[in-house]
Amino acid sequence: MPHYAFFDFDGTLTRTDTVLPFVRYVAQNDAVYWRKLLQISPYLLGYLSGCVSNLVAKEKVFTAFLANMPSEIAQNKADDFARFRLPELLLPTGMAKLAQHRERGDICVLVSASPELYLHTWAAQHGFACVLGTRLQVVSGCLNGKVAGENCIGAEKVARIEAEFGAECWTNSVAYSDSRVDLPMLQRATQGFLLHKGEFVPLNTFSGCLK
Repeated sequence: MPHYAFFDFDGTLTRTDTVLPFVRYVAQNDAVYWRKLLQISPYLLGYLSGCVSNLVAKEKVFTAFLANMPSEIAQNKADDFARFRLPELLLPTGMAKLAQHRERGDICVLVSASPELYLHTWAAQHGFACVLGTRLQVVSGCLNGKVAGENCIGAEKVARIEAEFGAECWTNSVAYSDSRVDLPMLQRATQGFLLHKGEFVPLNTFSGCLK
């Protein structure tokens, strides 16, 4: 039976969230970037305080920077971001784990709430067999800033994995994340690892403190 290695992206394989760096790259102008960010700042502050959901905040960001952009242009910008900007944001600890699993011949799967728009290009460069991320709506050839289907976060990651590989994929599996939001995925895997103080620590190390 194949062995699966499931990786979160932001904060696990990178040093930071990648959505804001992506839209800043898309804006290509700091004045435009900060002006649009200021316009949606109530939603971002609401998200940080727990009053606004991840999905609502995310769609406000995508709408501000990507709405009405032809999908082909958006994809070109995403490809460039993946090739030229993302390498600067990678986390050595996470990338070392990825390298270990690739060397073992495991099936590496990227599972992220970030947009597949740029994840596919980056993942193809790093040996991932599959990308399960958040998808963006395209209407009449243009992005509209809305998420297509579900936001790939929390329990939705488990649903997407099982829809792609079947529930039996967990039998020989390992999963990595930096966030407790991913506990559903970490707990379903044979071995789950949570990034803690710069190192990936087995989930059972935390015992009852994760409840």
